[in-house]
Amino acid sequence: MKKNVKTIIDNVNALMDNNQDQQVMRYRIRSIMDGGVEGMRSLLGANMDNMDIDTLPAPNLLVSGLDRLAQKISGVPDIRVDRVNDKDSERARKRAEKIERIVASYDEKQKLKNQLGQISRWLPGYGYCSWVIKTIKDVDGNYFPYAELRDPYNTYPGHLGANQQPDEIAYVRRIPLYKLTQIYPEHARALRDNEAKGKQEPNGEGFYNARLDNAHEEWENDNGKGVIVVEYYDASGMYVVVPHKRLMLDFVENPLKSGPQFVFAKRFSFNELKGQYDHVLGLMGQMAKINILSTIAMEDAVFTETNISGELESGQYRKGRHAINYLAPGTQVSKPVNNLPYQLFNQVDRLERQLRLVAGYPVTDDAQSPNSFVTGRGLDELNASMSLMIGEYRNILQDALQSLDAKRLEMDELLFDKSKALVGYRKGSAFAETYKPSVDIAKNYRTRRVYGVMAGFDEPQKIVTGLQLLQANIIDKETLQNNMDGLDNIPVINERIRKEKAENLLFETLLARANQGDAQATMAVVEIYKNPDDMQTILNKYFTPEEPQMSPEEMALMGQQQMPDLSQGGLAALALGQGG
Repeated sequence: MKKNVKTIIDNVNALMDNNQDQQVMRYRIRSIMDGGVEGMRSLLGANMDNMDIDTLPAPNLLVSGLDRLAQKISGVPDIRVDRVNDKDSERARKRAEKIERIVASYDEKQKLKNQLGQISRWLPGYGYCSWVIKTIKDVDGNYFPYAELRDPYNTYPGHLGANQQPDEIAYVRRIPLYKLTQIYPEHARALRDNEAKGKQEPNGEGFYNARLDNAHEEWENDNGKGVIVVEYYDASGMYVVVPHKRLMLDFVENPLKSGPQFVFAKRFSFNELKGQYDHVLGLMGQMAKINILSTIAMEDAVFTETNISGELESGQYRKGRHAINYLAPGTQVSKPVNNLPYQLFNQVDRLERQLRLVAGYPVTDDAQSPNSFVTGRGLDELNASMSLMIGEYRNILQDALQSLDAKRLEMDELLFDKSKALVGYRKGSAFAETYKPSVDIAKNYRTRRVYGVMAGFDEPQKIVTGLQLLQANIIDKETLQNNMDGLDNIPVINERIRKEKAENLLFETLLARANQGDAQATMAVVEIYKNPDDMQTILNKYFTPEEPQMSPEEMALMGQQQMPDLSQGGLAALALGQGG
């Protein structure tokens, strides 16, 4: 049942109140990851003076750790569709493969690879992320389902329930007024009322927007200016509301029978929605303070004070290199000893170890050896915990993408059941065909997302591990090629490999015949020497079988054995000859 504006605003107020505790932490996380002045304020306190705050020597290890982790979990898992019947028929196999190509086409239209690169930073940082299921139109005017990624900072999920999945969600954003009037021209006059009267935008009655006042910019809107718009999703559909005007801009009924038009993915946590770095902000702030103090102490140690007990004969005391001072006999000069910088350095090292342990950010990610002497097996053991963490994040993304696939396939079949072009890239080669959702999908919405056997490995590891698996007959060559980054159009690559093998074999055969005294082979080798670029043509000409030539004796014998003339004249002559 469709809701009214008041109900939507009340629901969004409740969602924002429920998520208020997490919102404070999300603001700190975002500020630290963005760096700059706001990042230093989040670490060292909001009452800091702005004077040179962005030049303080405080390394941002959280950004480096998040980037390293994101690079390991941001790969796109492969698509698998199981056959729905028990028979291993050719028809069932082709139908499953076509659904795989349909989903691959969806992924390409929404640039899933880039989305996962962004999600792999949000999921550990904020603790959750979400997509909304919308539509997109191609150049031919055909509509397709489209999963749109949303900023978790502006996301307010509903009650998670026993299965840890909300049944409602709200997105609160600022959209520039000119853009909003272009999207909803029928409400342009109502949206421009305040601007025409020169009034400031008021707060909506009962609507909480203090967070938006504190946020000077957003992921979708870099200047943070515009009209506050609420996008609310539940089982009934999507509502777009401007709360301060109590104006509903749009309502789209939910066509899906499987649930609301959004997919919510959350990080595993003990009790609340927590990011991976929520527990290390205090350590990070303390590390920044001590790092700044150690820098100041080192500067003071370099330019330490000089205590003079006696009389200075050269007038003013000079400092710096090549400075000469004349002192009276019996004068004592001393510098106070201060080893505080070294103590501070040791404390910074301790804080860094604690931060890396709690944040799950090992030194091996920065190409550092944890010990002076370490074996390869030792490094594998050190990376084992990191691999388990990456596997857990991949499980979260696998489950979310499978839900995403099911909703996209369902929407395509329910709303856009017509023959459409299907283009994309799958298993190393491009494809182009047509499909009709009711025929080719036919309510088969279930997919499996599978990461490759070497997902997350760097290229040298993939080569070594892949060759070992190939030699042990655990995988085939094409599977190894599919797991290697940068190999495009694998069927063409395999054709070239087979052609090169055949060409090498023919050339070796040609050289062997030339060594045996074959004149034609020798001439072919000479021709290849003169024209190496035409080797394929020369080999083709040499190894193409020619029709056998007949000797003169064979030709004479064939003339004697010619068939008799079977024309009417020939038959009459033959009859007269027989009668004579």
